Amino acid sequence: MVALSIVSSQSTVPGTYVLLLLDVVERWHIPMEELLADEGLVPEDLLRSGFRLPRESFARLIQRAITLTDEPGIGFLMGLQMKVSCHGVIGQAAMVAKTLGEALEIAQAYFGLPSSDLELKLDREGERVRLSLVERDERYQLGEVGAMFLLTGFAAMAEALTGQKLRGEGVVRFARPSYINRFDHLIAGPLTFGGAFNGFLFYPEILDYPLVMSDPVAARVAREQCKQELGRLGGGRSLMQQVRDLVFDEELGFASLETVAGKLNVTPRTLQRRLQTEGVVFRDIVEAIREQHAKRLLALRQKSIGQVADLLGYSDVTNFSRAFRRWAGCSPRDYMRAPD
Repeated sequence: MVALSIVSSQSTVPGTYVLLLLDVVERWHIPMEELLADEGLVPEDLLRSGFRLPRESFARLIQRAITLTDEPGIGFLMGLQMKVSCHGVIGQAAMVAKTLGEALEIAQAYFGLPSSDLELKLDREGERVRLSLVERDERYQLGEVGAMFLLTGFAAMAEALTGQKLRGEGVVRFARPSYINRFDHLIAGPLTFGGAFNGFLFYPEILDYPLVMSDPVAARVAREQCKQELGRLGGGRSLMQQVRDLVFDEELGFASLETVAGKLNVTPRTLQRRLQTEGVVFRDIVEAIREQHAKRLLALRQKSIGQVADLLGYSDVTNFSRAFRRWAGCSPRDYMRAPD
C-alpha cells in the first residue's frame, strides 16, 4: 500500500483538489459517483464556492482511487494536471505578480489558507535557493502521494506562470518507487530520492523570471482579497497567528493596528485587549516579523540592505542595523557574507 500520511485532524483541502483527482481517474472510465460514494459526496458539493474537504477524507479518496485504478502514481498524475486557478484567491494573486519570486512570496504568506499543517519555506543553501514544504506538526509527515502531487504541481504551475522551462532539482524524502520508471520521460529535471526534505533546489536568478500575466493593479487587488480571506477564515488559528498573517505584506510593508483590526472586524482597543489575553502585544508581533523577514531576505541576497530596511519600515539603514545587531549579534553586512 502507498504511504498516505498527508493528513491533519485540523486541516482541510480545497474541493478543486478532488476535481483534479476525478479528472485523472476518469481516464480509467470509473464513474465519479463510485469514487465519491464512501465519503458521502456528490459532484455538486465540489463545485460549491469555498467548499473544503477534511484531509482525512481526501487521503481516503486517493487510496480508493489507487485501488480502483491500480495506479500507485496517482499523485504524480494529479500534479501534472494542477493549475494556478486551483488555489483560488492565492492563485489569482500569484498569477498577476511581477516575478516568480514575488509569486513565491505570496504563496509563502498565504499557504495557510489551503493547508494549516504545511508551510512553504524559502532559504539559501550554498549558491542555490531551497524551496521546501515543511510540516508544522511532525506527527503529520507529508507522505509519498502528497509530496509527488504538490511538488509536481508546483513545478507545472511555475512553468505555466513564466512560460519558460525551469532548471532545478527536485528533492523528496521517500525512496524511489518502482512505478516512477514509467514517468521518467515526464519529469522536468533531476529528482533526488531519500533526501533531507521535500522541495526544490534552484539558482536564484529564477526568482527574477517575469510572469506572462503580470498586472500590478490586479496584483494589489488580489493580495487584498487574500488578506480578507485570512480574516474571514480565522477559525483554528490563534488571534496572534491571524495578526501575523495580516500585518505584513511583501510589497506594501506593515499594516497599522487600525488596519489589522478592521480586517478582523474588531476595534483596535478590542484587538489589543484580546492579544493581551494571549500574552502578546501588537508591537512585539511586528518586531518578531521584522526579525524573521530581515534574516530571510538578507540570507537570500536578492535585495540590498537599504531595500530590506525600507521594506521592513525603518526610516534609515542605521536604525535597521542597530535592530539587526540586537537580533543576530552581528551587522546585516556580516550576516550576508556569512557562509551558508
